[in-house]
Formats: sequence, C-alpha cells, structure tokens
Amino acid sequence: MTGAEQLNSFLVDMFGRINKIEERTMAEGLGSAVSITEIHIIEKIGAQGPVRMSEIAKSIGVTLATLTVACDKLVAKGLVRRVRSLEDRRVVNITLTAKGRAAYEYHKAFHERMIASVLDSLSPEQTAVLAQSLEKLQDFFRQEEAAMEGEEHG
Repeated sequence: MTGAEQLNSFLVDMFGRINKIEERTMAEGLGSAVSITEIHIIEKIGAQGPVRMSEIAKSIGVTLATLTVACDKLVAKGLVRRVRSLEDRRVVNITLTAKGRAAYEYHKAFHERMIASVLDSLSPEQTAVLAQSLEKLQDFFRQEEAAMEGEEHG
C-alpha cells in the first residue's frame, strides 16, 4: 500500500470512527441518542450563545429546513429552545437549555481528551508538523466546499 493509499484509508476510517464514537459517547452522557448533526448543532450554539437559526444552518452546511427538523428534535429532547428576537420578531434564535449546556460541556470534554491523547505523545516539533498538515487538509475541504457552493449557485 502506498503512502497516499495509507493516508486515504486512515482518514476515511478516522472520520467514521470519530462520528460513531461521538454519537455513542453523547448518548451515554445524555441518556438518550443524538445524531452527529444534532451534536454539531449543540456545539455551534454552545460556542456562540444564542444564535440565529440561519447562521447555524450556514455554519454546519445544512438547509434551514433541515436545521428546523433537527431543532424540533433537540427541543423535544430538552436540549435547546427557540427564542424570538425582541428587536425583530421574525428572527428566531436558538439557545441551549441547562441540559443542552451540559451536553455541550460533555462533548467539549470528549474532544479535549481526544486531542490530549495525541498531543501528549508528540514533541513540539511533531505537533507543529501535524498542525501544518491538517491545515492543508482543511484548506482542501474549504476549497471543495466553496466549489460545491459555486455549483449550487451558478
């Protein structure tokens, strides 16, 4: 297997495992199942505070209709609530409930453990090389996203 094939196999396996483990870890921590999309919604709200639904939809790359369905489920699970803006009643913000905030912190701790498990075994030089390599991968994903958005709007 070439280096490129090994890297591809590693990335596909890693992304799948992260999503599966995140879902399982969150379900154990919450006592109920949450999808990877729901986890990412919670993550975005937790990082930003009360936020417009349209902003969350854009930041996670889903339509407002998809986000609305996911938020309906999160509201039913007691993790988020919708709040109309006092300045503009047409604007709906979503915010975390106390249970949602706990889920956010639980998810954040999972990521901190994941990163610590890698960084604890690397030298500062190795950490820098890994970070640079992952930045290049992130740039690729951003370019692919931009190209897909251009196709959708073009």
